[in-house]
Amino acid sequence: MGEFDLLEQLGPFLSGADADVLVGHGDDAAVVTVGGESVCLAVDVLVEEVHFRRDLSSMADVGWKAVAVNCSDVAAMGGRPWVGVIGLSRPAEVPTEDVLALYEGMRAACEEWGLRLVGGDTVDAGALALSVTVLGHLDGDGVTRSGAQVGDRLVLVGTLGAAAAALAQVDAGRTPDEGLLRAHRRPRALVAAGQVLAAHAANALIDVSDGLGADLGHLCAASGVAARLDGAFLPIAPGVADAVAAAGGDLLRIVCGGGEDFALLGAVPAERAEAAARAAAAAEGVPAAVIGEVLVAGAGPTVLLEGWGPPGSPPIDLTGLGYDHYHDSDQRSDEST
Repeated sequence: MGEFDLLEQLGPFLSGADADVLVGHGDDAAVVTVGGESVCLAVDVLVEEVHFRRDLSSMADVGWKAVAVNCSDVAAMGGRPWVGVIGLSRPAEVPTEDVLALYEGMRAACEEWGLRLVGGDTVDAGALALSVTVLGHLDGDGVTRSGAQVGDRLVLVGTLGAAAAALAQVDAGRTPDEGLLRAHRRPRALVAAGQVLAAHAANALIDVSDGLGADLGHLCAASGVAARLDGAFLPIAPGVADAVAAAGGDLLRIVCGGGEDFALLGAVPAERAEAAARAAAAAEGVPAAVIGEVLVAGAGPTVLLEGWGPPGSPPIDLTGLGYDHYHDSDQRSDEST
């Protein structure tokens, strides 16, 4: 059973939407009402040797990443990080100075995105793991995965492939490129871009944490649509193609299925898409592009990539291409329930 098969089976045990729960399980974050205001709620767990390795990341890097991945989930709802709590599983051999460095990294990320840590818990455990739960403010009720409309354009903010390419270099026994490895160590949550896309009437949003194929597939499944991507417009991070070639990897799998990109992908009305991409790029100082469109769901692939490879190359089915915790052991990523 794969990760997402399990999540589907867990669904009946979780609360769905009602008067107080505006968005239940199955999105980047839940949305609840608190004092008449809509608040989003996200949690992610980072585990050593799954999401990070201490020979590749400092403890401060790990702390930063634990905050960033949650802020990315808040961004994917169009929200602003507010407050958070921490659950730390600490093996006895992890010294106090390492724990302090972990918290220093979290503090730096909190300052970056305006998050306040207000408490948590720590326990003795066999493996080092860090769970961060974040609440975020919303101006409305949030932008979910389920609102994409046929004819919407797909706007991607950020770049693809950097973290996965660095890890491919490591797996191949090569010294990873420091610029690419930084994407794995210290991912960036595109909070301002999420608010920009929401302001440009995005019908659906998701962050690309498990891979473009998998995450766009989640959006399509939630919205009951299909999607077509144009390979010519995919914003591949600088240095990725050379790194993957040198490591003997598969560029398509790294770019569209490697995970840990933490780009934002929005389904935006066609007449607003180009303006939304420009505004999001300006807000974050990162690339943004219209990379495809939303189609009627049919008998064909849910996520189809055209224009990849030499002229005349056939379209590629990307449906499901990405990381699954229960099927993959050579990649790392995050998925909220």
